[in-house]
Amino acid sequence: MSEDNQLDNDPERTLITLEQLSQTIEVMTSVVNRLRQHLSEQLKAQIETQHKARESAKQETKQTAQRNCAAAETPPAHAESTINPPQSSKSQDRESFVVEIRQQENEPVRKSSKTLH
Repeated sequence: MSEDNQLDNDPERTLITLEQLSQTIEVMTSVVNRLRQHLSEQLKAQIETQHKARESAKQETKQTAQRNCAAAETPPAHAESTINPPQSSKSQDRESFVVEIRQQENEPVRKSSKTLH
């Protein structure tokens, strides 16, 4: 038993153990730093991707709005000829308008409530 205590109290062995612990800590610190760097790069790439997606969505929305405005300003030629046939010059002074015809949804017919006795 006294030999075991001597081995545990050996200063050289303690120094070796401390050196191994120091090296282990250095390796672990290096690994943690590389993981941090990798995660930072991934987050940066993700933010850039989201930013690009937002920008392209904004551009698509802007283009769609421009197309809708252009379509609203210039009605199709065939629609005007069927809605407003050519008339005399006096009738051309009138304002034109668009009529929207929509079918209304019928509400379902409810059955009369029956009471059972």
